[in-house]
Amino acid sequence: MVTGDETHLRQAISLAERAGDGGNRPFGAVIVTAEGATIAEGGNEANSTGVVTAHAELVAITAAIEAGHGAELAGATIHASGEPCPMCSAAVVWAGIPRIVFAAAEPEFTAVIGGHPRFTLRCAEVVAAGDAAVTVSGPHLGDEALAPFRRHAAAGR
Repeated sequence: MVTGDETHLRQAISLAERAGDGGNRPFGAVIVTAEGATIAEGGNEANSTGVVTAHAELVAITAAIEAGHGAELAGATIHASGEPCPMCSAAVVWAGIPRIVFAAAEPEFTAVIGGHPRFTLRCAEVVAAGDAAVTVSGPHLGDEALAPFRRHAAAGR
């Protein structure tokens, strides 16, 4: 991890908590420029909106583009509370974001909250299958990263 990653991961975890409180699965994402400025954030909205593609990473990417920050994605980092799924991993590549940092690993959070359908294809594998230079870093923050998932499961959501 580099300077600021822990802070931005904790911000993504906070967004995940809010998403969970809103009846969604607890995922959050924050996009930060190379200079460290937050340009977009998103929480999972799939359950509350009925839009199955409204994952936190896609919500954040869309928000960045709609706010006029599309060009800044080329030097940005996306920080995700949970390891991006194959759809979100591919979207990060398509958006031109060169760095993904995530807190909780997919096998770990799936063991807590379950999930079907489920892909065993990991974020780094999706990224490696493309021809873009994207760095993937994670999992990070240990038990802290799994806290939103544990609270979500304990609430029976």
